[in-house]
Amino acid sequence: MAKNITKELICREALHLVKEGGMAKLSMRNLATKLNIKAPSLYVHIKNKADLITLLQDYTFKAHKLADAFTPNNPDWREFLSEIMRNMRNAFKTKTWLFELFASYQFNSDDSRQTFEHFLNKMMSFGFTLKQAGYIGRNLRIFVIGNVTFETNSILAAREYPRLPENIKPEFELNQQFYKSLTEKEHDEMFEFGINIMLDGCEKLLANNAK
Repeated sequence: MAKNITKELICREALHLVKEGGMAKLSMRNLATKLNIKAPSLYVHIKNKADLITLLQDYTFKAHKLADAFTPNNPDWREFLSEIMRNMRNAFKTKTWLFELFASYQFNSDDSRQTFEHFLNKMMSFGFTLKQAGYIGRNLRIFVIGNVTFETNSILAAREYPRLPENIKPEFELNQQFYKSLTEKEHDEMFEFGINIMLDGCEKLLANNAK
């Protein structure tokens, strides 16, 4: 039975587990059960869970063409960065299992590294230094993941919008008003607000580089 197990089959069944119950349900034992094989047989194909996640990231990058979404062909650096952030947010919001896969772990697949390499080269062509490009890329990822997490009150847990206790103390009334006021539109505005802050910071870096 084990000889019929392929990497693609492993990825498909592993993603089913993630879609059903999140990353918490993804284990070597659960995956072996899903594949109808014994757990030791799975280790013939996959070294460990970290190896499995790397394989899943690589598979997902190809299956959902994430490299294209994260490396847009835009000659304007502001639009280039904005498009990446919007594409990443849209992918994570529409596919919650995708968010869990990439928010929980660093991008370790060859495709993700190649995508980041492309990003670095593109940013350097705009006038940023290698270190600045790397910092921007990492902060961009943190910014998007942080926003998507906030919008959904951590997809990894409750999978709902941020809420405060009904019995919140009176002195925190502004907190309560702010959270209750948030709608999908306000989340969009908040995200665009964050994008502008990031872009303004990048603008200052370029200005300093030109001095």
